[in-house]
Amino acid sequence: MGAAFLSSWPWDNLGFFKYVLYGPLVGKALAGRAWEAASPDRWLCLLLALFALRALTYQLWSSYSNMLFLTRRRRIVRDGVDFEQIDKEWDWDNFLILQITMAATALYAFPSLRHLPGWNTGGLAVAAVLHVAATEPLFYAAHRAFHGARLFARYHALHHSNMVPTPFTAGFATPLEHVVLGLLMALPLAGACAAGLGSVGLTFAYVLSSDFLRAMGHCNVELFPGGLFRSLPLLRYLIYTPTYTRSTTPGRRPTSASSCRCSTAWAARSTPAPGSCRRRTEQGWTRCRTSCSWRTWWT
Repeated sequence: MGAAFLSSWPWDNLGFFKYVLYGPLVGKALAGRAWEAASPDRWLCLLLALFALRALTYQLWSSYSNMLFLTRRRRIVRDGVDFEQIDKEWDWDNFLILQITMAATALYAFPSLRHLPGWNTGGLAVAAVLHVAATEPLFYAAHRAFHGARLFARYHALHHSNMVPTPFTAGFATPLEHVVLGLLMALPLAGACAAGLGSVGLTFAYVLSSDFLRAMGHCNVELFPGGLFRSLPLLRYLIYTPTYTRSTTPGRRPTSASSCRCSTAWAARSTPAPGSCRRRTEQGWTRCRTSCSWRTWWT
């Protein structure tokens, strides 16, 4: 049986030369002097800047998570990253090539998107509503589907194949998963633009905040004190934490706070209080495994 559809990257064999795929966009931006305010190709400059900032976001989170003098006591998985994982995640940024291609295609298909204003407050409200009403539920449904036996084996298992989460793990997934994620991220922005309220500022804010949260969620460093959630329990429904997205292989005992959550909490998508699962495992690992579900968002 051959490989599953969109389970591997078409440019896997290019190595470092995969960055040549940015060439057409960079070449057109240079030829059209896209950095000038009056240039009709200014949108290209903004698009390339956005994706450069996306890559920088993951790199900065990776640098922070490796600063052991700051993070040693708050690491969720105490183990270090081995050379095998480094090699596997070396091309973590493949999804940026895919999604900049998707974005450029949309901008060519709908020329009006190339002339968005700098900011429109109304668009922020529209995007927020669509994110809560559409993107989040659909993302939840997609993630549950990828955890099904058939899709997990063919696609999502790759994301879970590394034992120690890193910010680069957020991008370590198959093309199909990143196509789905890219389309879901585009929904709020497309809705705001369709309502005539889209803006460059909204696009940068929404995309970069999504990347910030994904990188933070996989950084393997718990940033929120457990007492915060015990004092304000409702925050666990609102705040996205690294403990929440802790990637765990069944049968492997966690070495610190983990994302083990009872099934009722999973159904409600609540964030577990950091440290709560560690106390639970001290009472008995077997009991924890049989009464809790292990889940993680792939991104």
